Amino acid sequence: MMDAVVFDIKRFAVHDGPGIRTSLFLKGCPLNCVWCHNPEGIGPDLQLWYFPAHCLRCGDCAAACPVDALTLTEEHGIVIDREACTGCGICTEVCPSRAITYIGRRMTADEIEAELIRDKVFYEESGGGITLTGGEPLAQSRMALEVLRRMKSRGIHTAVESCLYAPEGVLEEFLPLTDLFMADIKLIDPVRHKDHTGVDNSRILANIRLLAEGDTEVLIRIPLIPGFTDDRENLKGIADFLKSLPRELPVELMNFNPLARDKFRILGRPYQPEGADRPYGEERMEAFRELLRERGFRGV
Repeated sequence: MMDAVVFDIKRFAVHDGPGIRTSLFLKGCPLNCVWCHNPEGIGPDLQLWYFPAHCLRCGDCAAACPVDALTLTEEHGIVIDREACTGCGICTEVCPSRAITYIGRRMTADEIEAELIRDKVFYEESGGGITLTGGEPLAQSRMALEVLRRMKSRGIHTAVESCLYAPEGVLEEFLPLTDLFMADIKLIDPVRHKDHTGVDNSRILANIRLLAEGDTEVLIRIPLIPGFTDDRENLKGIADFLKSLPRELPVELMNFNPLARDKFRILGRPYQPEGADRPYGEERMEAFRELLRERGFRGV
């Protein structure tokens, strides 16, 4: 039976498409952005996750680990050696407060459908629906397409939030089942894009052009990351690319959100936007918007 690893289901979401929505977070992404807002969604498999606020500092998990991958420290509580960890799960079984657990759970299409249709009345009353996000839904195409088919058969509005790093043929399978695509353009320069996300952006830009050649609703999102994507050269380059498309697509500037810092620490990864600890103020956001208006975008 088909299944996938889901790492979150967010109900009553109002920023993931029109109306009230339920967002399904599928685990696994081909990009490895150094600023990722959901770094726990990058790897495709179940991972150990540690909640320091729940931890009793009892040390039971560290004592039970057969490969000594867990260490109880005074400063950070439990520290996980992810290279040594085998994923056996013994620590999750002995933890009395569930401070250490798996991030993600395997779900079948039937289980996912049952979760999503629970909120159908809210979709109908608000003009909302479901949003597939992640991770990267196009990287989990078999499950994502099955979920979209089931939702469309029930008359539910569907949205997909994607980096669009996928073969053209995969994207074409999504077109008849998706009412709205929300696609990121992070960096326009291919070398910078590969340096900071792990992949070249040529496939992404080609897929955005493919969407623009059709009539599916598309929203382009530009994440503003201090020191990475927020420079004038990058934003002008993105604007010029969008102006070259066969139809004008709406653009949304996404303010920086620093809340992922603790997630990176828990995963034992460095957090790259060093020193950036707060979103941009309104004055700076207005400057970003004005830059796009100078390039002909009026709706930002």
